[in-house]
Amino acid sequence: MRWTAVVIAVALNATAAGGAWAAQKVALVIGVSKYDKVPSLANPARDAKLVQQTLQKLGFEVKVLMDPSRLQLIEGLGDFESAAQGSEAAIIYYAGHGAMIDGVNYLLPKDAIINSKTALTSSSLESSSLGRSLTGAKSVRLIILDACRNNPTATRSIGGGTRGLARESSNANVQVVTLMAAGPGEVAQDGATGNSPFAIALTQGMTRPGITVGELPSYVQAEVERMTEGQQTPDLQGIWPNVHWSFDPKGRTQLAAAPAADLTKIKWEKDQVFWTSIKDSDDPADFKAYMDAQDRGEITGSFRKLASNRIRALERQPVGSFQVASRSAAPGQDLVASARDAFARGDHRAAARDWNAAAGMGNGAAMYNLGVMALTGQGAPKDVAAAAKWFKASADAGHSGGMVNWALCRLNGFGTARDEADGVRWLQTAAERGSATAMGMLGETYLRGRGVQTDARQAAGWLQKAVDAGDGPAIAQLGDLYERGQGVPRDARRAFGLYQRAAVAGDTDAMVRLGYAYEDGEAIAKDEIQAATWYQRAAELGNSEGMSSLAVMLETGAGLPQDYGRAAEYYRLAAQAGDARGYLGLGSLTARGAGVSANPGEAVRLFQAAADRGSALAMRNLAIMYESGQGVRADRKRSVDWYRKAAAAGDDVSREELARLGVR
Repeated sequence: MRWTAVVIAVALNATAAGGAWAAQKVALVIGVSKYDKVPSLANPARDAKLVQQTLQKLGFEVKVLMDPSRLQLIEGLGDFESAAQGSEAAIIYYAGHGAMIDGVNYLLPKDAIINSKTALTSSSLESSSLGRSLTGAKSVRLIILDACRNNPTATRSIGGGTRGLARESSNANVQVVTLMAAGPGEVAQDGATGNSPFAIALTQGMTRPGITVGELPSYVQAEVERMTEGQQTPDLQGIWPNVHWSFDPKGRTQLAAAPAADLTKIKWEKDQVFWTSIKDSDDPADFKAYMDAQDRGEITGSFRKLASNRIRALERQPVGSFQVASRSAAPGQDLVASARDAFARGDHRAAARDWNAAAGMGNGAAMYNLGVMALTGQGAPKDVAAAAKWFKASADAGHSGGMVNWALCRLNGFGTARDEADGVRWLQTAAERGSATAMGMLGETYLRGRGVQTDARQAAGWLQKAVDAGDGPAIAQLGDLYERGQGVPRDARRAFGLYQRAAVAGDTDAMVRLGYAYEDGEAIAKDEIQAATWYQRAAELGNSEGMSSLAVMLETGAGLPQDYGRAAEYYRLAAQAGDARGYLGLGSLTARGAGVSANPGEAVRLFQAAADRGSALAMRNLAIMYESGQGVRADRKRSVDWYRKAAAAGDDVSREELARLGVR
């Protein structure tokens, strides 16, 4: 079918005869700025052009629909469905008006009519139809909706009154990933610089060297929140067929010639080390260096949102504050900066040289970083006692990060004598000087009664101060207190909101808690696709509970298409990380031959590993294997022993089995 009265982007790859698309990476870009009967928008056309140019530079064959009618939009999607079939990656980007009516999202073409609900729904296009056009792609099936800029139907006359869009939940959209410019019910900013904040962040993210589809949403969310000062947070729905797929595979060569999953692990490990080295810093330049390292494709940037928050909090400090005064007065700051840059490049020898030189001048930040090197073994021999000495020297020099880490040494006896009361005193000193990390840790000391009397209300108070000061871990910890009603009134919705903030900021445990909340449907409406979305994001960042949680959904087909093969992959990853449920799930699939070859002997080994990690279900499964002689020689005594262990661990079914066998 011809593309009539539409703009067609110049293709980078030649197409086959007859107009068929032959590219492995294809995209359809839709921009609607001029409407016949709906208020026009300034930026969608410019945003569509920006996205088009970006995707073309990345090797996509792109076609553009600019200001299409409803018929042209339907025809264009039909053609794109054929193009996406068998492709490696297929993306649809839509910028323009969107409306949510009775829980259904509608995208408005140029000839949309909005004088009644019936007119709007019949003259627009349900956004779920985009998903059907993508299902033939293999590795990436991505819908990008920059369509929440305002809602022209939000008037009492046609039963509107809502803002923004809803998450997609149709059967077709279970198989695709949807990235929306703003969260459900929220309105995105159109932008004052020629492009929307979302379009700017999206295109910048896609062109980061070696960035994967799994890393892109976190980058976009952090950047949009930064540009809009927290007023807008993009939303993600769905799981990736291949979370390691890269927009720019050429960007990987600077890291290593290794498989995609290995490169992601390398970047993640570097990310953890870099963040550990700066997370307690008082210098905004450290956090800017972290963000720059992500922009160069050297790290995953899991903590980009936290880095942005810390920059904002530190730059708000008045000129006469302790942090600003200590930075400006510290000798050797030029050496500290050069060492930081060397560390970001992975040149630990140069970093150690410059930090040692600055430490010799009395620079507390340099002493702190030398302590981190000694603690982690990155750039120096691993030596806890040496790390403690550097942290003490840094603390004495007035560096709040040094105070926090010296406090940890005193609280736990790392490299020095244990003295919890002294550790708390150092935390209080750092907190009084504005350290968000110290505030959060003081909250933990009051929760656990470490060096102080247990006091849940004091704990909640310090955690709230830490959250206000930009401490990431404190957000989820405060959410846990609200969920349990400890030190604060029980408030499931408040807890959910805090978990959400923490998850967007990169806290993987909070991502898993969000997944549970969406599966349970108590604090928020049940949404199994959103649960799976957060489990995969946590898994991508190395969280074994996220891996096994997603595996369970894939195995059972809860909210997702049942897929034993992918379930086995995620169980295996979780098991490799030491997760008991990973061993249990992989053992169950191996015993049944679901998604993997049946191997009762291997299943017994996996159940044993899970049981060793405290899994009552694995203990019961071992009892069954010994009773029935699957994978092992039948052994009633060992079977009874395992039933007893499972029952002692709280498994009621094992108690019933013991009664069946006539034993206690």
